[in-house]
Amino acid sequence: MLKMTDWDRLGRLINDLHTLTGVKFALLDENAHEIYTSSFRTPFCQLIAEAGDKRCQECDARALRDARKSRSACRYLCHAGLYEVALPVLDNGRPVAAIVFGQMLDDAPREEQWRRVREQCAWYPDPDALYAAFLRLKRLSSPQINACAEIVTACISEVRYYGLSAGTQRDDAALLEEYINAHFMERVTLDTLCRALSMGKTRLCGLCAQRFGLPPIRLLNRRRMDAAMEMLSTTDRSVRFVAQAVGIPDENYFIKVFKKTTGLTPTAYRRQRAVQQR
Repeated sequence: MLKMTDWDRLGRLINDLHTLTGVKFALLDENAHEIYTSSFRTPFCQLIAEAGDKRCQECDARALRDARKSRSACRYLCHAGLYEVALPVLDNGRPVAAIVFGQMLDDAPREEQWRRVREQCAWYPDPDALYAAFLRLKRLSSPQINACAEIVTACISEVRYYGLSAGTQRDDAALLEEYINAHFMERVTLDTLCRALSMGKTRLCGLCAQRFGLPPIRLLNRRRMDAAMEMLSTTDRSVRFVAQAVGIPDENYFIKVFKKTTGLTPTAYRRQRAVQQR
């Protein structure tokens, strides 16, 4: 019989795997409800869920049934065209839960995968916003995906099918970073961060100063600039599009923040990176 301490241990281990890989891991109960998650939804999956959460729930339920039936890891494409893996958690030989990880792409050409995703998400009303979020998805090779599945299986065995403890505590600074990583593409304010972390402005500002040496909004903008630099280096999207994709709808403000961060305008940065990559 699984104990609460077992669930607690497994929860911490999949959180460690998320820290190492950047991939979201989640424990699902027998009804496909998340009872523990190592991370927030990716921005892509957040958009999909907000427009049609029932599709996500039905997809998770099918994955859980398949994993329970096969009693082994099941790799599949979700309804939105992303790769996921479901592994059953057994208690005395009976499937009682599942660990699902994914919301990711494999190492096939990105535009080839976008065609698949675009076709499966043809119902989504804003393809440009979806594409911007798609570009931020984590990519793993097939060997890496298989390795993750093997490690999850080993973790389940090592802790005798540990599971979730509702009281599991995580570091506030780590949780703040997770939230920013998941939501920087959205309209995020100081009040948004306070609500997400259930803390007051004074405590949040003190936490950021102590752990990051930055005010909360500068920490948020630093993450946005990291994403902007990658998009400018790997796509030919306009500066206006990149600005909106990283959560700054004001193009002039985006250029100001970008130049303050990098010392270059977005156009000059893209030109410089193009020369370096030749």
